[in-house]
Amino acid sequence: MKKRLMIDMDDCLTDGTFRRQIEEFIGEEIDTDKTGYYLQNALGDRKEEFFRKGPLDMYQDAPLKEGAYEVIQKLNDIYDVYIVTSYCVPDAHYQEGNLLKFKMEYLQKHLPFLKTEQIIFSNVKKFIDFDVRIDDSIRHLVNSEVLLLFDAYHNQTLTEEELVSKNIKRVMNWQEVADILL
Repeated sequence: MKKRLMIDMDDCLTDGTFRRQIEEFIGEEIDTDKTGYYLQNALGDRKEEFFRKGPLDMYQDAPLKEGAYEVIQKLNDIYDVYIVTSYCVPDAHYQEGNLLKFKMEYLQKHLPFLKTEQIIFSNVKKFIDFDVRIDDSIRHLVNSEVLLLFDAYHNQTLTEEELVSKNIKRVMNWQEVADILL
């Protein structure tokens, strides 16, 4: 039986275009030291205006991270691969239907070898059983044999000691994922 592997979408497969869209809207570069995990914090009191301007397509013209296609295709041959991604945006729950649609279209276009049943939309990932987890948030890296933290702007302050104590290994790119799992 194949091992089950979970891969997060945002900040693991792609960085999307959400950051660029917010920066264009506010007319300046986002300071992630001030926003924390949620880039929309840079919008301040203009959140409602930004989110109500139209359907939120965070993936329009967004490329996959370098090497993701090739590595995931190889992983799919030896693991039961699942893309598990959230569809909620705090401050814009009325955008969830659009986000589901755009994420599914993106995944079908960029990873066409995956079947629809290999894509799971869930805001809570810890209740799903996996042998291997790849995510950019340590809150989703639990209860598995292999835990890989994909490097992202919002997890830079985690120390190596913290990661080791939780049995988590930081990966910088898809080649490092391949070196560990293939």
